[in-house]
Amino acid sequence: MKKKLAIILSLIFILIGCSSEEEIVVNQFKSEVEGKYSIVVFDDKMTSEEYQRSINNDLIDANKLWEKILSLSYIILDEESSHDYDYKEALSLNEFPEIVVFDIKGIVLQTNKVEKLRGYLLD
Repeated sequence: MKKKLAIILSLIFILIGCSSEEEIVVNQFKSEVEGKYSIVVFDDKMTSEEYQRSINNDLIDANKLWEKILSLSYIILDEESSHDYDYKEALSLNEFPEIVVFDIKGIVLQTNKVEKLRGYLLD
């Protein structure tokens, strides 16, 4: 009886200690500041300067949105890049570039359209 109880308790502790890769990745990127967002742009190649400008200058700088943003990152997911996690799988990334916005709780927007990011941030 004690042996069964020990096995059951061991399994419970193992299951509690294990987090899904999605949960780990979300925790890695989510904002640490209430009211601010972390934005990550995933691409399967180097994101063009024009695309980066459309987010950095045309959207964020032009609308003075830096007070809403904790961080903005670009991550390349090509065969030559090495990452700790499979971001494509963990975040169900399908089309590139893909923009993922995080608040303190987790993902609040996932899109491949800068216009949707604009609409979300300007609301």
